[in-house]
Amino acid sequence: MYKKILLSSIFVLLMGSSAIAQNKDAMVCNVADFKMLALATNDEQMREKSVTEWLGKFGKICAPDQIVYIRANLAPWPGTANTFKVNQSIETLLAEKRTAQKNYDEDTSELEKNKNNTTANKPQAETMSTRR
Repeated sequence: MYKKILLSSIFVLLMGSSAIAQNKDAMVCNVADFKMLALATNDEQMREKSVTEWLGKFGKICAPDQIVYIRANLAPWPGTANTFKVNQSIETLLAEKRTAQKNYDEDTSELEKNKNNTTANKPQAETMSTRR
């Protein structure tokens, strides 16, 4: 009996640690991670490489305001690793975000137009025939 309890407890612990590991690996845009990555790497080439890789991995899931915040801090964070390649990555991400927002706004306005026209499509109240 004790073996069953022990085995089930171990199984529960393993499943719990697996869930924690999955949450740890979840894709999240954390600007503080970008900042620390840039500030903690002394070698300029390694810093450029790690910053570019971070932007490639997490940039698409960042909100536009997070990308703008990173762009505003390129001078103090990556410093001399702020190359044309890094700048181009940032600008491309911002352009993609703006295009996505524009498409979303256009789609939403179409929905609003259609929502306003639904009253014309509603069935009218029953009518009585005057024909005998």
